Amino acid sequence: DSVWRDKQEEPKPLSLLYTNANGLRNKIDELKQCILSSAVDIICVTETHFDKDILDAEIELEGYVLFRQDRNFNIRDENSNEISERGGSIIYVKNTVHCYKIEEIDTIPDTTAVMISSNKGEVCIACIYRSQSLSDNQNEKIIKFIHDICHEANSYETLIVGDFNLPDVSWKHSICINNLKEDTLNRVLLQQAQFVQCFNEVGLSWSLTSEPTRRKVVGGIMQESLLDQLLTNNDGLVSGFQMMSPLGKSDHSCIKVDLGVSSGNLSVPNVSKKRKWCKITNDEILEFSIENINWNFSSDELNAEDMLQEINEKLKEISDIVPTMPYDSSNVPIKLPWYTSALKRKHKKKEEAWREFDDQPTATNFNYALNRQKIYEEENFRLKLNYEKKITYKIKDNCKAFYSYLRNNRRLKSGVPNLEKGNGTN
Repeated sequence: DSVWRDKQEEPKPLSLLYTNANGLRNKIDELKQCILSSAVDIICVTETHFDKDILDAEIELEGYVLFRQDRNFNIRDENSNEISERGGSIIYVKNTVHCYKIEEIDTIPDTTAVMISSNKGEVCIACIYRSQSLSDNQNEKIIKFIHDICHEANSYETLIVGDFNLPDVSWKHSICINNLKEDTLNRVLLQQAQFVQCFNEVGLSWSLTSEPTRRKVVGGIMQESLLDQLLTNNDGLVSGFQMMSPLGKSDHSCIKVDLGVSSGNLSVPNVSKKRKWCKITNDEILEFSIENINWNFSSDELNAEDMLQEINEKLKEISDIVPTMPYDSSNVPIKLPWYTSALKRKHKKKEEAWREFDDQPTATNFNYALNRQKIYEEENFRLKLNYEKKITYKIKDNCKAFYSYLRNNRRLKSGVPNLEKGNGTN
C-alpha cells in the first residue's frame, strides 16, 4: 500500500494588472507592493515615460520578464512646437509563463505586444497608449495593428488593454456620442469614431462600460472619464475585473483582470526539485523506511570513496520514497526590505479608501482617498530613506547588505555581446 502521495494542484487562472502610470520610474516600489497584495502574472502599464537612458535593470521586477516600447518620436503642434516626449508602454510577464515579444510592431506608436502560451492555446496580449495628439498616419498604424491581431484567420485569441483616450464614446451603445458626419471638421471626434468602428469591425467586446478609469479635480470640480479599456475577441478570456487605487499620484485607476485561461507550456529556468513531505499516517513511516535499508557495506575492503558511494546509493533509496513536486522560486513574493506591518496597514487603508470612493464617488471620499494615498507615500518614503541610511552607516560592519541592495536596484540582465570582427567591433 502506498503511504505517500503527491500533492496535486489545479493550475490557477492567470491574472493581469493594468494601469496608466503617468510616469512609472518613481512608482516602481509601489508597483512591487501592489504585486505583493495582488499576486498577478502579467502587468501592463501605459505612459511609462521611459527613454533609452533608462536601463532595464532600473525598472525590472524580480521574477518577471519585461518587454518595453519607449516613445521614439516627438509630437508637435501646428506651429511645430514640441508638446510631448513621453508616452510608452511596458509589459511584465512572470517567468513561469512561456512568452515572447511580437517584434514586428516596433513602428506602432507606444505599443507593446507579447504572445503567451495558455492551457487553451496562444493568447496575444497588447498594451496600447493612444495619445490624442497623434497624427492621422500614426492612428492608422494602430488601427491596422488591431485589425491584424484580431483577424479571424489567426490561430490565437487576443486581449488588448490600454488608454485609448476616447472620452466621447458611449461604450454602452458602442458609438461616438456626437453624431458625426463624414465632412466633420472636428478631427478629434472623427478619430474616436474611427476607433469605435475598428473595434466593431474586428468583433472586439469590452469589459468597461460606465466605470470611470480617470478622476481629477479641476477648479474644484471633479472630472471623471472612461479612457482605459479592456478589449477581447473572445469573451471567455476575461472572467472578471476589479478597480483598484492608482499608482502614486497618477489619476488613472489600476485594474486587476482575472483571465479565463491558465499558463500552458512552461519555460521555467528557476524551477528546482524540492521534496514535499506529505505524511498521511504517522511519524513511524520514515523510521520504518530507514530501518528496512541494509546499512552494511558490501565488503570490508572498500576504500573511503567506495564506501561514500554506497552510502549515497542507500540514501537515494530513502529519497526516492518521498514524492517530488516542482518548486518555483519565482513565486516567492517580492518583499521590499523596508516593508513593515505598519506600512502594510497603511497600504490596506489606502486601498479601502479608493474602493469606498469607487462605491460612492463623492468629493469627501475623493479627498479622503487622496489623503490616505499621501500618508502611505510619505511613510513608504520615510522607511525607504531610513533603510538606505542604515545600510550606508553600517557599510564597514556589513558591506554585504549594502552591495546586495545596490545590485538589486542596478542589476544588468544582458551580457556583453560577442565580438564579430577582428578589429574589436561587433
